Amino acid sequence: MNWQIQVPIPEYSFKLSHSDKVFSVGSCFAQHMADRLLYYKFSCTSNPYGTLFHPIPLLQNLTDALKRAEIDENLFLKRDEAIFHYSCHSSVWAESKDDLKQKLQDLQLLVANELKESKLLILTFGTSFLYQLDSGKAVANCHKQAKNIFTKEFSSSQEIQNVFHSFYSELKKQNPKIQILVTVSPVRHIRDGVHENNVSKSALLLACDAIQKTFDDVHYFPAYEIVLDELRDYRFYEKDRVHPNEEARAYVWDKFAEAIFTENSLILNRDLDKLFSSIDHRAFRETSEAHQRFLEKTLEWAVDLNERVNLKEEIKELKKRLQ
Repeated sequence: MNWQIQVPIPEYSFKLSHSDKVFSVGSCFAQHMADRLLYYKFSCTSNPYGTLFHPIPLLQNLTDALKRAEIDENLFLKRDEAIFHYSCHSSVWAESKDDLKQKLQDLQLLVANELKESKLLILTFGTSFLYQLDSGKAVANCHKQAKNIFTKEFSSSQEIQNVFHSFYSELKKQNPKIQILVTVSPVRHIRDGVHENNVSKSALLLACDAIQKTFDDVHYFPAYEIVLDELRDYRFYEKDRVHPNEEARAYVWDKFAEAIFTENSLILNRDLDKLFSSIDHRAFRETSEAHQRFLEKTLEWAVDLNERVNLKEEIKELKKRLQ
């Protein structure tokens, strides 16, 4: 008897190899996927503006980077003797306004270059609830400021689509060949309310569905559906019952890898799993003759794989452990 619904994964018109660059931005789920890409030695840049949950400020940041737009002077704020900007997560800060402005300009250049050079852009949307200042300016992060200086608005699917269309138009001028993968984060924003979270996610799902039906090079990956429909159990969540745990993230990663990677990259990933397992092995006596031979063979294997991916740090560690 089958006790589980299997979420179908689309047949994508592209495949990703270790020689391709990936740019992953959005919610913390985007960061989890990027971390796994880096673990398997893919070239991946993730969340240079920090974790951003709402698609509108996220896409506006990317569009501004491509256009090399001026940094909005009205979005700087000071908190706890540090300077922040409402377009970014609080992990992006400086000790002075000038320093932060320079940092944001450098980030724009980095983001523009990554968007121009990447084969795949992964966008993970987290919420449809948008916070705005009294001036009407949308913020990506409230930076622990008083609630009464913001208004909380629900962004419709159409509003999200409109901002995406503007971003897409600018992106394609500068990188016509880039593929875009849109996802909805399975992390639930229950502080908005359980019902409100479902309404919020529905707008994101509708926006993603409309976007991927409009553009041939925009694709949807069902991370949200995999967690909520295949892994319908709180044992796949952290203690907060909101964030998917390591087991759930690994499950989604496996689905992602099978759907996106070339056969050669899948084989290489399996080889890396075995290599990393060997490197992590710690013998009772590291200096024993048998273990030293094991390390020598592991080093030979790492050197061989280093011709395909960068394993310099792993090779350095193995050489240190050889007596």
